[in-house]
Amino acid sequence: MDFATLLGNVQRRPGAYGLDGSYREFVAFVNGCDARQDWLLLNGFREWLAERLGRGANLVWWELVRQICLAEWGSAAGEPEDTALSARMFELLGEFLAAKRPERRPYPSSG
Repeated sequence: MDFATLLGNVQRRPGAYGLDGSYREFVAFVNGCDARQDWLLLNGFREWLAERLGRGANLVWWELVRQICLAEWGSAAGEPEDTALSARMFELLGEFLAAKRPERRPYPSSG
């Protein structure tokens, strides 16, 4: 199973992966997947987000996702809801993985 498929499954059924569906747990899960791949899975994601936002890449990727949401929805709307933030995170990850497609490696199954 590739990472994009795994992410889709996790987003649709977080409980099946032991997650409560919160942004915090989704971020932890994605970071765990990245660690499992020797930090190569999201290689360039932080920089890609920073470029999209038009700011330096000195923030962690999950904060850049939050900043993108604030910029897109307007800071007057307040802090984005957890579900909306999670949905946007999955969208951005999907866009990044699609752009990175030639380099994608399958996500290894446990074993």
